Amino acid sequence: MTTVQHIDDAIDELVEREKAAAALDVALRRSSEGRVRMVLVEGAIGTGKSAVVWRFLEKAESEGVLAFGVHIHPDERTLNVGILDRLFRNVAVPNLFRTAVGRRLLALREGIGQADGPALIRQLCELAADLVDLAESVPVLLVIDDIHHLDTDSLNALLHLLPTASAGRVLVVLTADESRHPLGWRMPTGLLMRPNLQRVVLNRLSEDGVRLAAARRVGKAAAESLPADLMALSAGNPLVLEYLVRAYEATGTGYPQGYAQAFVECLRRCPPESVEVVRALAVLGGQATAERVAELAAVDRVDMNLLPLTNAGLLDLQAFRHPSAARAVLSDMSAESRAGLHRRAALLLHDEGAPALDVARQLIQADEHELPWSAGLLLDAASEALALNRVWLALECVKMASRAERDPAARAAVEARLSRLEWQLKPLAAARHVESQLKDSAAGWSSPRDILDLAWRAAWFGQIDAIEPLLSTVGRTPDDGDLNDLVQWLAFTFPQHTFERRTATSPPSSALAEPWLHSASSLARGLAGGPADPGVADAELVLQSLALDHDSLWSGETAALALLTLVYTDHLEAAVAHADRLLNEARDAEMPTWHAVFMAIRAEALLRQGNLPGAFGQAVTALAEIPVQGWGILVGLPVGCAVHAAVRMGDLAAAKRLLGLPVPESALRSRYGLHFLHARGHYRLAVGLPQAALADFLACGSLAEGWGARDTGVVPWRTSAAEAWSRHGNPEQARRLLRDQLAMLPPSSGRARGQAMRVLARVSRDTRRPQLLTDAVDVLKDCGDKYELARVLTDLSIALRQSGDQLKARRTARRALHFAEAAGAQPLCDEASLYDQEAKTVELARAEEEKLSLLTGQELRVAALAVEGDTNLEIAAKLYITPSTVEQHLTRIFRKLNVKRRDELPCQLDTWSAARRRLTHHSHKGKEEYRD
Repeated sequence: MTTVQHIDDAIDELVEREKAAAALDVALRRSSEGRVRMVLVEGAIGTGKSAVVWRFLEKAESEGVLAFGVHIHPDERTLNVGILDRLFRNVAVPNLFRTAVGRRLLALREGIGQADGPALIRQLCELAADLVDLAESVPVLLVIDDIHHLDTDSLNALLHLLPTASAGRVLVVLTADESRHPLGWRMPTGLLMRPNLQRVVLNRLSEDGVRLAAARRVGKAAAESLPADLMALSAGNPLVLEYLVRAYEATGTGYPQGYAQAFVECLRRCPPESVEVVRALAVLGGQATAERVAELAAVDRVDMNLLPLTNAGLLDLQAFRHPSAARAVLSDMSAESRAGLHRRAALLLHDEGAPALDVARQLIQADEHELPWSAGLLLDAASEALALNRVWLALECVKMASRAERDPAARAAVEARLSRLEWQLKPLAAARHVESQLKDSAAGWSSPRDILDLAWRAAWFGQIDAIEPLLSTVGRTPDDGDLNDLVQWLAFTFPQHTFERRTATSPPSSALAEPWLHSASSLARGLAGGPADPGVADAELVLQSLALDHDSLWSGETAALALLTLVYTDHLEAAVAHADRLLNEARDAEMPTWHAVFMAIRAEALLRQGNLPGAFGQAVTALAEIPVQGWGILVGLPVGCAVHAAVRMGDLAAAKRLLGLPVPESALRSRYGLHFLHARGHYRLAVGLPQAALADFLACGSLAEGWGARDTGVVPWRTSAAEAWSRHGNPEQARRLLRDQLAMLPPSSGRARGQAMRVLARVSRDTRRPQLLTDAVDVLKDCGDKYELARVLTDLSIALRQSGDQLKARRTARRALHFAEAAGAQPLCDEASLYDQEAKTVELARAEEEKLSLLTGQELRVAALAVEGDTNLEIAAKLYITPSTVEQHLTRIFRKLNVKRRDELPCQLDTWSAARRRLTHHSHKGKEEYRD
């Protein structure tokens, strides 16, 4: 016969099913002895009923038994001709029996009535008699798998097919799961009361059985490495275990997906009522109660309809054992059915007064926004989601609300909130809303606070032309507070642009529309006026009290300005500490854009601390968190930091790649353009283009002119320009810039002062250079900038070497090397190492000269000839002395030079030029004395 494929057959080895197999073997043996036997194999879904009986069927066929078998599908609720046709389809049956079966099935096809109709019952009784007759010549096995799918009437009719004669070599094997059926279904009493019936129950596997089954599936060693959670998730169900092991072999940690696949497979075998209950359970999720599930699934009892899956271990107290199963159940539905179920769930929850966020989740999944109460509820749900820091969910709620809102003014408010949230997640996507919001503002539909947020986002993307019209629509207080604060902040952000204070068209308000705008403006005003301690105090106060607000972009702007205030005033440790707190807050609040901004500022702080690898790594990481085009004008900060760090580390290739990133022209006209231009200037200096570098540094100066004279905090452009002038061969111009720089620096600007003094030393007289550099070291050593300290120490070591103080030069070079290595500045490491080696060479030469001075003229001549390889006899002949005298001289030379053999002399006396000069002079003099 044709073997029926069933998923249970996937189980390679049957574990803890030996008793069931033995019971079937005994029943077959007894039936072969002439007595009709019936075996009912019972068990939950996936426990292996089908695997047991079909393997038994194959074994019986191999032993000469004539076997018939059929598997009843879940959608086959009534006994029909198709089932009977599949049951008796066996090529091995005698022609006489095949003809009889064909005749009876034809009669049923032509006059089929109800399942319990007389015609059907008559034909089934005759088929049963035919089976008994057939069994006189050959033992017969009849397997009917999953009879629980049939309704009660069909089961009662099926009983007439099962032989009742006490004599006859027929074995009937049935499989069923009585729990897999709606209320009111029962196994027919006529079946259960038959005296020749034996019931065999298959339970789920024990813990030992699970381990044994896994070992047979993947091997003992591999089974021992399976996660304990995987074993527990199987709940002893062989089918689930098989799926889990397969998923583990394929994906590793993704093995819960195997549970989800097994769940869906088993659900397909359940009656429709159970399927609806499970789907309702999956849709409601955490809001599922027995009453809600029953109403949504339109059933009376939830527990009874979940019994098939509970008995199988697929559910745990009416809950999914893993959330992947709920997702899989919903994915297995058609999109239309799934949306309809979510819509019904939304209506159910709304009618019960459930929290807005719970209802909104269902509306979003249903893509439903036409209900009259949708817009208001979705906006309330967005607020609930933001309170939980679920920004993505809030964004989905607001998106749906924007589709539901019809009133233009209300819709404008929703669109403003949508773009505000979208910017915090995907700034580039938020840019598309600017044009429509400008129209809403012009039409008078935007609130003052929304206009201020719009102005900030337009500034982020450098859309200056879009900002100008907004200035006349900014909500104002009696003293024009909002307007003044906005204009001051814009003046700091775009130093070269003049923003007109237009007459406000909106009515006065008694309070500020945006509470954080004043703080941002105050910090910007302090930075534009130059770094000072009062600005630092304000920044510290802001950072201690500020909490990021999803509904205000100005809260993040204020935090960023406060951090930059600390960075520009060299309060770097405090800046890093506050940045770490804000990074954690932005991460927890699902604000990836602000997280990237704070990371870029932290990278700038690390750069100024001389932590070059750290600065480079964090700046590049920040750039990776947002698409480059989404950074707007702020892109100059992380790119500039990364380029500057790469140049200082000697990685010019990385710097070149970064400079190739698209930086908008508007960014170069903003305060963040200073970072980019300054870094690009230093790259050009490093590759030998001082004139191009000078152009970048002077562009920084031109940009900063809008802030007035005190513009030294952002980048030290005058010091850098002076360095470029120096390399370009104009030291006088360099000195003029450096004098201006030093004159305007406040006392607290130690780092900038040390940088200026270092460059000033380069363009000063040689005699002034060591003192200027020493002073620069004293200033920089308290600033915590390892790179700048290494740089000035390197210059000082060169100056000391040139002045003749070789010992101090060497010590200074060693200090420079230490700080250069700590900073990760490879070019400085190479330079400091070179000067350190040169100092060592000079010091060694001086030590050799001192050793040579201990030798007499004759000893010096003997040593020189010995180094050249002359023997004692050859030395004696050249110097007109005896070999014994040569031996005596060498003994004294070895003792004075602290060597033991003549082949050690070159290692101790590295340079012999002076010795050779003295040797030549004394040699001629000695010959003359000898001749005289």
